[in-house]
Amino acid sequence: MNRRYAILLVILLLIAPLAISYIPTKAQGKKIGIDLTPGRVKDIDNKWSQKLLRELEGNLSAAGWEVVELTEITPETLADLDALVIGKMYNEQSGFSDAEVQAIAEWFKQGGKFLWVGADSDYTEPYLNPEDTSFKSKEPNKILAAIGSHLRIDHMSVEDPENNAGAAYRVVATRAAGGINDQGPAAEITKGVDRILFHGPAGLAGYKDGKFVPIEQVFNEHIFWLARTGPQGTVVSHDGVDPEAYSVGDTGRFYLAAAEVIQVYSDLFTIKYSKVIATGESLIGDRNIFNSEYHGVSLDGPTFTMNVFRWGLTEKTETNLTGYAIIGAVIVVIIIVLAVLFLRKK
Repeated sequence: MNRRYAILLVILLLIAPLAISYIPTKAQGKKIGIDLTPGRVKDIDNKWSQKLLRELEGNLSAAGWEVVELTEITPETLADLDALVIGKMYNEQSGFSDAEVQAIAEWFKQGGKFLWVGADSDYTEPYLNPEDTSFKSKEPNKILAAIGSHLRIDHMSVEDPENNAGAAYRVVATRAAGGINDQGPAAEITKGVDRILFHGPAGLAGYKDGKFVPIEQVFNEHIFWLARTGPQGTVVSHDGVDPEAYSVGDTGRFYLAAAEVIQVYSDLFTIKYSKVIATGESLIGDRNIFNSEYHGVSLDGPTFTMNVFRWGLTEKTETNLTGYAIIGAVIVVIIIVLAVLFLRKK
């Protein structure tokens, strides 16, 4: 009888890790950082941007999340964050240092993190070099590359002559025109969303085999689109730098928001993921995604934003069957050995 109890005890100890299977961690009680490093975010200090920022922070706080305004990005300021929001760049001097990029990447690769990377088109404000505004895509792309994402910001402007808020460059992704993805994992994020403003946006591209590609080439179960133009979307350029994956004058549907779930950690028993969303417009700064109305067009920016954070802040962790396969093999061997010993005793 003692031998049977010993066998049972060994088996229980070996299979105990099975109790830690995939259980999503809910999004409540999380901490969200917003990168407001001085001089970085375009027009963040104007009246309209501040109004939208305060509304955004109010909505996030009301949902039970703590909001932290970051004035610098370091391993220390990121340490206890669950999410980080990056906005559109003001100028080339406001970009990310190597140390900041490394800090974000190391934070993201801990698992259970959510990153929102916003961007801007190649529109040439009077204070910028009219021949080269490529920092607007290169800076966010430094972050996307560092975390291992297959999403990229392409250096261009996207317009839509049919779905907009009074001008082709004020693009509105609309459900009615097939511009809102309500299929698969995207449906959770776009629930209740009919229209989202992307004011003067860049377009999204994919990154595959070391080069920029049309974003459709990287879509899979872990990479999916959220918002796009109508069928008459157009690629436009305002400076002397060409897009990477598309060509100026291309027409069709161009993607404005996409999400990716990235595996960042794995041991014998657990696989951890972090999540990222890339958008051709920013969540913070001038004329941003959070708008609920613009030039007489009602919008669902706040609903979309809150859905994004609920998705992003719900952690994804899976059981790695490799460890359990090893345990199973060990259990079988132990049982065989003990059975042989038991029979020999007889």
